[in-house]
Amino acid sequence: MLLREGSPALASRIRRELIDDDEAPKADEILSYAEVKAFLKKQGKKGEFAAKPAEKALGPEPFATALATLRALERCNEFGLGVDVPEVKAAAEFLLATQDAEGGIASLAMGEKKTDKPKHVAVHFQGWALGALCKSGLDVDPRIEKGFRWLLGSRQADGGWAWRGVRTESAARPSSHLVTGMALRAFAASPSRKTSREARRAAELLATRFLQPDRYPDRKAARFWEEITEPRLWTDVTDALDTVTSVGLGKENSGVRTAEAYVRGRQTKDGLWYPGGPEEVPKEPSPKEKEEARWLTVRTLVVLRRVN
Repeated sequence: MLLREGSPALASRIRRELIDDDEAPKADEILSYAEVKAFLKKQGKKGEFAAKPAEKALGPEPFATALATLRALERCNEFGLGVDVPEVKAAAEFLLATQDAEGGIASLAMGEKKTDKPKHVAVHFQGWALGALCKSGLDVDPRIEKGFRWLLGSRQADGGWAWRGVRTESAARPSSHLVTGMALRAFAASPSRKTSREARRAAELLATRFLQPDRYPDRKAARFWEEITEPRLWTDVTDALDTVTSVGLGKENSGVRTAEAYVRGRQTKDGLWYPGGPEEVPKEPSPKEKEEARWLTVRTLVVLRRVN
């Protein structure tokens, strides 16, 4: 069904990540797809992508543009495009252009409120950015190594992460599963770091938090685990299951089993997984909702395949 009804870009992802087709389309062919051409046409001259209302609502213009570019870079990863493609290279360089001497990506600084003056790089978005950059093919770039040192230096004592500089100044405070899940995306995407002790410890911690309330006000309620986003944004149950299994956790872990059972239970009668909460499945999905569901379904199937 997915191969028959999905776009060419989605079909190529299925062939790469679910069928293991050695003859799956390569970059040259993917770049010829109308969907991919239209997407890349939105890129600015400096490699940036314009922020949409959802990104603008979270922080000032530099942050919103950096977040939009990060999300676009991750979409390019899903298309199967890496830094050997000029547009992907330009987006990656746009993000890295503001990296400071310590390794933080300064454009990803934000305050508790949009109107607050940003003082600290947001740990969760730093982790997400490093993950997208690793997926793009920059895993061994010295700037990525510097970014990981910054991320590791921002950990809480329990092995996870919290929003330093906004929610806490102390490493002794408990980690946030929202922030830990997004920071862990960096390790999940890094071939050279995904099996590290630090990644394993954070994954084991996150797996104890599945479907539980967070320790901090940001998306604190347990129901936020169930609000699955496509494309992904915050830590949700599908995203977190993806990251913890990518760094090596399996069915021997009770949290993984709990999350897997929940994710399987979200499949609808038409065979797809839909974004949003369990009560938000559209009765008559629009073409856009159907396409979002197809992309989410492929992402979900990749995770479930890894679990099993």
